[in-house]
Amino acid sequence: MTGAGAASAQSVDPAFAADLHALEASEPFGAHVTDALNGINGPIGAPGPPAPVDTSVPCQPTPAHPRPVILVHGTFDNGPNTFPRLGAPLQQQGFCVIAPTFGAYVGNPGRGGLDSIVGTSAPQLATVIDHVRAQTGADKVDLVGYSQGAAIAGYTTKMLRSDAVARIVSVGGYWGADNSGMVPADLPAEAAGVGLWAVNLRGLAELAPFSPMVAAWKGVEGSPYAPGVEYTILASRGDTVMPPEFSFVPGPGARTVVVEDACGGGAMDHSGIAGDQRTHALMAGALGGVGGC
Repeated sequence: MTGAGAASAQSVDPAFAADLHALEASEPFGAHVTDALNGINGPIGAPGPPAPVDTSVPCQPTPAHPRPVILVHGTFDNGPNTFPRLGAPLQQQGFCVIAPTFGAYVGNPGRGGLDSIVGTSAPQLATVIDHVRAQTGADKVDLVGYSQGAAIAGYTTKMLRSDAVARIVSVGGYWGADNSGMVPADLPAEAAGVGLWAVNLRGLAELAPFSPMVAAWKGVEGSPYAPGVEYTILASRGDTVMPPEFSFVPGPGARTVVVEDACGGGAMDHSGIAGDQRTHALMAGALGGVGGC
């Protein structure tokens, strides 16, 4: 069931109906909105409480790599699924990598990146940072964020734990650039965020155009970056979800890299950038490991 039938079945408030159908026609959000209307994220407008986060620390940092690395996955994903793509290459170099699942609802704990960044995912990550530091004795941690996970990592660092994070590597992540072109031109300015929130895609709603969350994250200084933290922002021109113009926001401490320019080879799509060996080399190098292409 799709379109009007799905909306009717899920009892969507009529005030949202037109905007939701417009979002179903949008390139980045359409299929996800249709799935949500069909109930994949729980009852519309009432997805239930957040799922608990596994805070176990399965490793200890070494003198060669003294800071644990916390992996922050993207929308619809989870830590265990993301670990083979971005965690394992670091683990093979001797890094201690922790890969929890953030922003899941209790009804479907394996489907993360859905709940609010401000209200759920960022506080969850802050708690994990505190726990990892306490368990390992590390002064600070490093973060690797993929897709929405980069925004979760960036927001948490600047707003909640700027004194606890040394480096962030972003892979195909959003950093607050103008993304108004991601939604249909006939939608009202804030309608995308309202519609995405209504179908329990709250993390995406907070990254939609004209987002109050992004405005708060960037602050009066207009920067998503926390002073004293090193940022490496990796993107590919083949990524139509998070191309360089969305990923690259200039600011102090931020280094922006188009992967295919740095390492040669072809461009990658949004999924491919996370599993590419060139990305892994640049990521490892940014975190103090063996880099180079």
